[in-house]
Amino acid sequence: QQQLQPKLQPKLQQQKLQQHNGMSTDTSTSSMDNIGGYEDWKKSSDCNVPPNITKRIGTNLHLTPKHPLHTIKQIIENHIQTQSSMKFEIMDNLSPIVSTQHNFDSLLIPKDHVSRSKSDTYYINNDTVLRTHTSAHQTTLLSKGMDRFLVTGDVYRRDEIDSSHYPVFHQMEGVKMFTKE
Repeated sequence: QQQLQPKLQPKLQQQKLQQHNGMSTDTSTSSMDNIGGYEDWKKSSDCNVPPNITKRIGTNLHLTPKHPLHTIKQIIENHIQTQSSMKFEIMDNLSPIVSTQHNFDSLLIPKDHVSRSKSDTYYINNDTVLRTHTSAHQTTLLSKGMDRFLVTGDVYRRDEIDSSHYPVFHQMEGVKMFTKE
């Protein structure tokens, strides 16, 4: 199977390949079997992910020590962990390849919403996309019984590049469920 970016370090190459085949060691990653690599994606008439985007999948700048995104992520995580009596689960290595069910449907995004269009979202096939927000993991994590977590990751949107837009960027979000008491 083709790897998306041959110049990556061997460990990162293996991690990316595992994530794309639904074999991530992170048990909270959605299983996306039979996704394959870019060469397989190109065969789908639904695929609109260009090579310049596929080579960025799995770079995980937020996990790269001494990178500014990693530094900011650690500061935010430390702050939240020290402000809460109950610890948040840190979810920062979830696959950016998600189902349309997780990216849109489970978040109640209407079928005719502009964010679902191929001009706004990178589709691998009709049912699989590059996540457009880290919220794509909320329902999965909540259904696993997690009631407080932080999700950090790269997200992908088909934006025109300008001073405030780029097709790959990073998000961090926190979820905490409250009881009625």
